[in-house]
Amino acid sequence: MELTITSMAPGGEAFGKADELPVFISRGAPGDVCEVELYDVRKKFAKGKIQRLITPSSQRAEPPCKLFKVCGGCQWQHISYEGQLEHKTSIVKQAITHIGGLDQSVVDPCVGAEDPLFYRNKVQFPVRNPQGSNRILAGYYKQDSHELVNIKHCPVQSQELDAMLETVKEVLEEYDISAYDEKKRTGLIRHIHARQSRANRKILLTLVLNCTPETQPDTLQELAELILVRDETIVGVAINYNDRPGNRILGDKTEVIAGGDSIEEVLKTTNERLPGRLHKGLTFKLSPTSFFQVNTEQAARLLEIVYLEAYSHLPEGEKLSLVVDAYAGVGAISLWLAGGCRRLIAVEDYPQAVIDGRLNAETNQISNVEFIEGDVATVLPQLGDMGEQADLVVLDPPRKGVSPEVIGALLDLAPARIVYVSCNPSTLARDLKYLALGIVPQAGAVSNNEPGETEGSGAEQSPDPDTASSGDGKRGKFGYKTVRIQPIDLFPQTYHVESVATLERVLLDGSL
Repeated sequence: MELTITSMAPGGEAFGKADELPVFISRGAPGDVCEVELYDVRKKFAKGKIQRLITPSSQRAEPPCKLFKVCGGCQWQHISYEGQLEHKTSIVKQAITHIGGLDQSVVDPCVGAEDPLFYRNKVQFPVRNPQGSNRILAGYYKQDSHELVNIKHCPVQSQELDAMLETVKEVLEEYDISAYDEKKRTGLIRHIHARQSRANRKILLTLVLNCTPETQPDTLQELAELILVRDETIVGVAINYNDRPGNRILGDKTEVIAGGDSIEEVLKTTNERLPGRLHKGLTFKLSPTSFFQVNTEQAARLLEIVYLEAYSHLPEGEKLSLVVDAYAGVGAISLWLAGGCRRLIAVEDYPQAVIDGRLNAETNQISNVEFIEGDVATVLPQLGDMGEQADLVVLDPPRKGVSPEVIGALLDLAPARIVYVSCNPSTLARDLKYLALGIVPQAGAVSNNEPGETEGSGAEQSPDPDTASSGDGKRGKFGYKTVRIQPIDLFPQTYHVESVATLERVLLDGSL
């Protein structure tokens, strides 16, 4: 049928209506008039694919990747970069309004990247063998499938990572290393995982293997050393052991078998409103599996926003007494904010990230940051029990957002300000709603689905204050008003968008 695409949806698909039925369409652009085949029709929505463009959108652009039509790695290369930023702002506004019940005027325009190409500093490629061959294929899956698209050149990663991939594939073939077969659970190499320092262009490589340390081939050490000789930008090779079924990429154990065990990244600012120490830059040690933003340049812009939201309201020279950084990772936010407070407690549950964070603090000669290893839902209540009074809590949770336990702990700690960094507008909006109401959702009352993923998704609904309760069945004394949300584009050419939300404590009657 013929329809006109009107907007972009949170899951990256284009949106239009066919006889009032919402239709989600891949590779569409707002303004397209097109013939669409509906291939999945449900009660509340349908999915379709474009068969013919009748009138292309004015926002359409020539994709920089020749494989864009089949590769599922990027979703929006067919839209101009200005259009991508506009739609990311709109997606955040949609979530804030429809899920959070907030006024979309708090959402500022999305901050774009200076270069929306060649930005990725981390890649992880699944690996396959063609039938009857030991040739190694590595890349991304086709859209809406588990069929691999072999990659040689990817316009969202650096040329050094392109070269790394070719080197690794060649060496794996020379040593006759078999690729993992998901159905049979046979074969050795599952993923090629690598991260690169934008400061010195060096690469740390991790091979994810379907084996244990006891069953690994004897040739791995020799293979790893040959990779280092073939590509001088690769400074270390690690093995991650993952012999479990399923689609989890990394296993629990990683060990370096050749070269160095880390690379160093530098984050710095040119913003004159930030202190001189941050203009010189902070150095971060990154081990094979530590979390770090995939876009180094935009990560620095994100940290600038967080710093200003944390401290710009303070009189000149004044410092906060205590800041808590929840989901701290290797300490990027913690160390960036350290100069504006007397104490900072960084909470992180991944042991290697805590080790790296402490080393990063030492490397940068920062002494007022304390790393605590533990789950945020457990540590925050403990801080309250110890009588700690946080002036500011920074949240940077995974896509699923924060748990009811964390919301309860925040309401108990009652910091004057919360800065919430989110990579998922839907769960951000959900959590902002609960914090605005000053209530803790009941266990199991929240869903982490994108709107439209499933019928009746909890993420499609705003929290109901009549069904949500605090631990004692009462609303708390305080709630949190969202005063600003700043989207920032850390993932150009995709639908993903990061947001920084600033919340201020209010009495539940609305007063500060």
